[in-house]
Amino acid sequence: MPLLSDKTRILLKLFVPQRRTPNPQHAIPKGDKNLQGKTIVFTGGTDGIGRGAVEMLCSMGANIVLLARNKTKAEAVIESIKTAHTQGSINLKICNLASMDSVKACAERILSEYPKIDVLVNNAGINMTKSVITNDNFETNWAINYFGPRLLTELLLDRIKASAPARIVNLTTNTEFIPEIDFDDIQARVNFDTDESYVESKLSMNMFTVDLAKQLQGSGVTANSLCPGHIRSNLLSHLEGAEKVMSYVMHYMASPTIVGADRIVRLAISSEFDDVTGAYICEDKLKPHHQEAQKPEKRTQAQQMTTKALSRWLPTNETIIE
Repeated sequence: MPLLSDKTRILLKLFVPQRRTPNPQHAIPKGDKNLQGKTIVFTGGTDGIGRGAVEMLCSMGANIVLLARNKTKAEAVIESIKTAHTQGSINLKICNLASMDSVKACAERILSEYPKIDVLVNNAGINMTKSVITNDNFETNWAINYFGPRLLTELLLDRIKASAPARIVNLTTNTEFIPEIDFDDIQARVNFDTDESYVESKLSMNMFTVDLAKQLQGSGVTANSLCPGHIRSNLLSHLEGAEKVMSYVMHYMASPTIVGADRIVRLAISSEFDDVTGAYICEDKLKPHHQEAQKPEKRTQAQQMTTKALSRWLPTNETIIE
């Protein structure tokens, strides 16, 4: 029996200085950095590691389709990046991942304008400290971290497959923070638990990644989960009281955003991952998926929950991945 639980180990790591620069052992090969003609759909690209990754990809000549909720903020970010990098392009598509109507409308606009999608990066995420139910009757952490990106992926999947070779990158977190997941309790929980809601929604996306990779075998499309590590971000911005004070210490110890951005870009374009699919990459290493994600019966429960939840927004002829 280990001396420290996974949860304790993860918490302790938050107070240990992390890597300050990208790992040179995993540098992106020069030949992979020419992204002229590549279309990359990217969520959560106006802050933190997402913005850093978008800037890196744009500097390599990629055509970025940036999904964002706040038009004014996103336009300012795009202008700033375009001023510094003229090689690529960035096109804004308004999308609120907390609203499935918004996600579906955005996907339809993308499909009407872009004949191919080389990479989809589901980077957007949130860690709410209070229970907020969306208009679709989803708890907000679940809406933004799972249902929104799950629906977006389902709606764009045929176009991504037609664009092969292509990649899907799903950002996640240290899911070892919880031992198991109870899908029956997700929407019925009386006492809202921030840690569980955030990690469970991310773990569910990992389960989807495992099934998606299996379904895409032989298609030329890969799907992987990435935990970027302890990186400075806005995910802790909702904390209050003593937790808010502790977040300042964690922020200081965390890696700068360039480290996390580099990890996203590597998984999205590096030939290092040409034949990698269905994997869980934590920081710079491939690691086993959470034990729950390895159980077919648990993934089936996740699929059943998702089929019921998203049935209103999927086309009548759409079969959700199982």
